Amino acid sequence: PWFPRSSLVRTDLRVLDLLEAPSGARIAGPEFDPFYANSGGYGYVWFRDDASASRHLLAASEYLDVDPIETLERNARFHCETQLIDGTWPHRVWATDGSLAPGWANANVEHDEGSTEYQADQTAAVTAYLATLLRERGSSLSDEVRVEIRETLVEAVDALLADVDGNGLPSPCQNLWEDAVGQFTHTAAAYVEAFAAVGRAPVRKPLRERSAAGAETVLDGLDALWDEKQGAYGMRLADGTLDRRLDAATLELVGAFREVDALDATTLEDEHVERLADHVGLALDTLFRNPRDSEVAGLARYEGDRWRSAEQDAEKVWSVTTAMGALAAAEMGRLLADRDGDGEAYVRRAGRLYELLDEDGPLTSEAGYLAEQVFDDGTLDSATPLCWPHAIRLHVTALLEDMAVLPPATSDIEGPTERPTWTTGEKFGIATAADHDAEDPSRVWFTLTEGALTEARFPRVDVMNLRTLDFLVRARDDSGYTVRTHREDRADEDTMERRVEPTDDDALCFRHVFAESGDGRGHEWELVVEYATDPAHDAVVADIAFESANDTQYDVFAVADTSLANTGGADRGLRLGQAGHHHLVARDPSAYTGEHDQSLLVDENGEGYSVAVAMAAEDRFDWATVGVAGGDRLRSLFADGTLPETRSSVDVENVVLIGRLGSGATTEGTLALGFARSADTAAALGEADGALERGFETARADYAATWADFLGDSDLPDSVAGDEALANQYRSALMCLMAVEDKTYHGASIASPSVPWGEAVTADRSKGYGYNFVWSRDLYQVFSAFETVGALDIARQQLEYIYEYQQDENGFIPQNTYINGITRWGGEQMDNVSFPQVMAYHLAEHGIGFDDAAYDYENVRRSANYVARHGPATAQERWEEESGYSPSSIAAEIAGLVCAGTLAVEAGHEADALVWFALADHWTNNVDAWTATETGTERHDTTPYFTRITRDGDPEAGHLRTLANDGPTLDERDVIDGGFLELVRLGIYPADDGTVENSLVEVDETIRVDADPAAGFYRYNGDGYGERATGEVGAPWTVEHSGKGRLWPLLTGERAEYELLGDAGLDPTDCLRAMARFANSGRLLPEQVWDRQHETGYDWEFGEGTGAATPLAWAAAQYVRLAHGIDAGEPVETPAVVAERYRERGISEPDRSPALRVDSQFRGDQLVVSGETTGVRVAIATPVDRTIVGVADGEFEARLDIERGENQVIVAAAADEDLERAGTTVTTLRL
Repeated sequence: PWFPRSSLVRTDLRVLDLLEAPSGARIAGPEFDPFYANSGGYGYVWFRDDASASRHLLAASEYLDVDPIETLERNARFHCETQLIDGTWPHRVWATDGSLAPGWANANVEHDEGSTEYQADQTAAVTAYLATLLRERGSSLSDEVRVEIRETLVEAVDALLADVDGNGLPSPCQNLWEDAVGQFTHTAAAYVEAFAAVGRAPVRKPLRERSAAGAETVLDGLDALWDEKQGAYGMRLADGTLDRRLDAATLELVGAFREVDALDATTLEDEHVERLADHVGLALDTLFRNPRDSEVAGLARYEGDRWRSAEQDAEKVWSVTTAMGALAAAEMGRLLADRDGDGEAYVRRAGRLYELLDEDGPLTSEAGYLAEQVFDDGTLDSATPLCWPHAIRLHVTALLEDMAVLPPATSDIEGPTERPTWTTGEKFGIATAADHDAEDPSRVWFTLTEGALTEARFPRVDVMNLRTLDFLVRARDDSGYTVRTHREDRADEDTMERRVEPTDDDALCFRHVFAESGDGRGHEWELVVEYATDPAHDAVVADIAFESANDTQYDVFAVADTSLANTGGADRGLRLGQAGHHHLVARDPSAYTGEHDQSLLVDENGEGYSVAVAMAAEDRFDWATVGVAGGDRLRSLFADGTLPETRSSVDVENVVLIGRLGSGATTEGTLALGFARSADTAAALGEADGALERGFETARADYAATWADFLGDSDLPDSVAGDEALANQYRSALMCLMAVEDKTYHGASIASPSVPWGEAVTADRSKGYGYNFVWSRDLYQVFSAFETVGALDIARQQLEYIYEYQQDENGFIPQNTYINGITRWGGEQMDNVSFPQVMAYHLAEHGIGFDDAAYDYENVRRSANYVARHGPATAQERWEEESGYSPSSIAAEIAGLVCAGTLAVEAGHEADALVWFALADHWTNNVDAWTATETGTERHDTTPYFTRITRDGDPEAGHLRTLANDGPTLDERDVIDGGFLELVRLGIYPADDGTVENSLVEVDETIRVDADPAAGFYRYNGDGYGERATGEVGAPWTVEHSGKGRLWPLLTGERAEYELLGDAGLDPTDCLRAMARFANSGRLLPEQVWDRQHETGYDWEFGEGTGAATPLAWAAAQYVRLAHGIDAGEPVETPAVVAERYRERGISEPDRSPALRVDSQFRGDQLVVSGETTGVRVAIATPVDRTIVGVADGEFEARLDIERGENQVIVAAAADEDLERAGTTVTTLRL
């Protein structure tokens, strides 16, 4: 499995394993002093150390991909079996069988009640561990062990309670360091933590209550140890006198207080937290030592510690105390944050202390193990490795990773990171051959960020196999100058210029230009890399030209960070060839057999993807190595250009391939990446070599020709034809829509070939990520563009895909799916289910009927019926966040039902048609009542206006909604959204409808930002889906951090389509120009653009794309559609039949609706529906039957089949025989 800081985690786990005996107990460390000349020996089990180690392992397993339950169960059994008859545990025992070992703190064993030679914290530590294990993993333990633990805890709590003195503190005893006697703060903290842990455990209520009360008693007793003068807890009470010295062991208080804070019946007062924060800060400051002229740094045990200091005057630094400090600081930071306080300073301190525990830190041996102590001169001392600090470090690693503040393996590393993540969603280029209709297409895609080729895809558009391919430039002048074209963190600064440039207006051809303009040390150069995919091979080719601006000589390396089949961290890397003539390959580490444990990323035959990639140069690499991302071997290369010792293979790692392309003042050549299935590295290398043999110019020419064929002789719309920038943006948008379509599952277009804020998304599982999925709503947008430009074969395949792979037998279409049709998120979004019927109607209008496509009327019926049964409310509206009555969702539902009804009439299914028409009419008449508020609020008073969504169809209820992505809690009437424009765009409402015009006023006052020459719009006020707005402003959005949604270019296009019909102050052509300006240098349209003029550490600029999804297919389709809409003078996506029904004929007007009264009765397994109406025809639908009947003398009757259980029955009446022109009335019954 992948781990953060993999080397450290694996070392810590190894130590815990090596020091464990078959009994399940762990010794403190390997015995280094068998004759006890310098110590009391370490090859024993201290219950404090062992139980604490297990508890840290348990805590770490919550965040890391490890399951230590077997180890923990053995360990727990050992502790239960070694408990003494009085409920306590002895000083130390032998690991083999738990028998008593030599010791000096066994008053409890010797039944010497008056003696202080007893370490009470050992009993508390075991109690806390057993209680926590029972609470966190009790269901995974055997019944026998659960019973043993519960019985053990009863005896342990009795012993601890009996030991609490009259002042609320544990009775005088030995301390953690085994060198003093008194009532210690650390011992009290251990008691509080133990009592609170039992108070939270699944044990009998009386035991929980007694334990919670014990925690409160000792918590109150801590007041006697508080030193008001210095603002900290002292070390101990000695004969009633406070020993004011600071002790690192007292940092245990943080864990104890957090445990108390989690108790249901106990409140941790603010005073406690304030005292704790002061104490931790002072203890860390006072006990931190960084001797002059020494690399040693860390925490001492306590003030005045002189044990084993030899000739050294000052206290020694200990690994366990330094680890304690890191954990306490991190937990203190989280405790303050949980209480809305500022804990960042503590978190930063945790990171600095953690770095001292690194494998190259002052406390670590050459073998990578933590020693107990270190002298100021750097000499390590005492037992190595020591179990306890390794266990704490493991816990701290997991905790800091969960808090997203884990320091990297080294502070200056710029190479591929150890933690496999994706890259920013801000792409500047996308490429694949436009050979989708070829018999054997090139199934390779890639994207470009400003600094790298990213996320190369094969053999499907949603299967990513390469995180980055970028370049490393290294000066050969002994200056240590080294720079990488890819920046792992946008906030990092260097002197290099990076840009992506299109090289062709009629093809998706791009080049990178990297230029060092001067670092102050005479380094100036330019690197130009042009890319293409080879239509004749599953390969990417890159033409490379490097030139120094002076006589300085440079090495140029290609660096490929692999992530085969959507996951990094468990691949095999190989260097092939002979010295000076190398190729590099990566593949799955196991032999390919066709068997797999994947359930998501499978092909059309159900087989998993096992991809091989090869990186080759036309003259081969004269120097090459495989390496591990974030590993020590590569660190020096990226930091200062020091060439590492080469490796020919690495296994089960996050593989990095590095090959030198050339050396000198100039370097020219061709690089190729080849791909193959079945983990076949020979085939992948064959694809790369084949592309190299053809040469870059040939491959690029053939690649460009595929795009020229795609564009064909299609004319540019007049709106862009006279403007080169607009025309180029139009062609790029149209080509982008083709590029995001798969070549195996025709018609399947992903929403975006990106992972939004991917640098914060771990690539640790073989699954889909980001927007690399198919949403039928987004696919409808893409369809509308292709249908508009006359690419009807493509449009038809898109609808065929939805109906074949996404629709189920009930007509439901999930939120999104993998390319292969497997559901990713199964949320109900009624527009997702409705738009395919609009697509079917549009195709039919072009003469593509059911006989001309791979779908039929039944597909239309299924989804239209689903909407009829479950609408108009939706579980999620178009932003996928809220449930209820949404104007945008209802608009799509109405349009879908009318389009389906039209197809039903043509197919002779008039009962279906009447039911769907009638529901659409009814919903049209009620959408205002369900979603438009007449009362408004103090903030919004241009009434009536449309809300974003209402919970139950009552826009005046003022329900409070806590918006998604950690957004604010607002009255539904205070949430403004432009989704109501769907009612106009889809032909349901006229542009001059009063509620629509009022709503535009609210939109412009609330979510509009002027952006020359038009405007940009937020999705809605309170949107939290975007870069962080506080703290580290501009940092990537994550689920753990509050963000702020930015401006969405597609909304500028939607507003422009409204302006084609209405007049709300924006010129549609200006909106088109604004959208083009929102595109980046690669002409790709983003999901979001930055909305602020002020600078941030992430260098975002107003109106430019963010780290969200770029390119967004929806935005590209909107641009294409708007360009044609401007020519047409109206939105081109409007279904004519919808506009005719509502805007032109007003069929839904109440005065056109016939009267209708319905009766029903069951007769056996059938239902008889009868009634009266002023209409001429009546349709009745049950879940299993439907019919249409005539009306005689104002009456009707029909007998229909029903299903067992509840039946939804829809009865619709038409005022005219011509259903497409008839007014309707509908009644819905549940029987």
